[in-house]
Amino acid sequence: MTHGTAPGSRNPTTGLTTAVEDRDGAIAATAAVIGEARQRLWIHSRELDPGLLDDPGILAALRRFAVGGRARQVSILLHDPAAAQRAHAPLLPLAQRLPSVFAFRAVDDPVDRAYAAAYITSDSGAYYFRRLGHRYDGEWSTADAGRARQLAEAFKPVWERSRPCSELRALGL
Repeated sequence: MTHGTAPGSRNPTTGLTTAVEDRDGAIAATAAVIGEARQRLWIHSRELDPGLLDDPGILAALRRFAVGGRARQVSILLHDPAAAQRAHAPLLPLAQRLPSVFAFRAVDDPVDRAYAAAYITSDSGAYYFRRLGHRYDGEWSTADAGRARQLAEAFKPVWERSRPCSELRALGL
């Protein structure tokens, strides 16, 4: 259910979702999800979401999360890691400096590759979900533990079936 607040507005006290309609809303939603995370973030992306995951504010939020405590982990599933590498995605150098926090895997299974959605979810009950991963429009909440858990649980078997992206590590090691 979507309530009548402006796209990208934050509603941390209710389990209701907020609609995202544009890039600014997408950046606000992504920053909120990262800001609410305690220890874990799961990101399912086609090619590191140009225009979103390369935003300086999002990169700063990811950096703060990564260095903000022990046992932090960001798991990123990619459909096209080569595209992110060719585009020199700004998230890659950050992940290479913090390899104990960031892990990448490439989706290999044809069924998984056909999945059109993209999302970021956290262990705190926050998520931002887009039915079409190449678009910004979607929904988000910082207080919907059930939906966030559902996305994290859907992520895990795909992660297990996917191959490690050794080509994204520093020096390809």
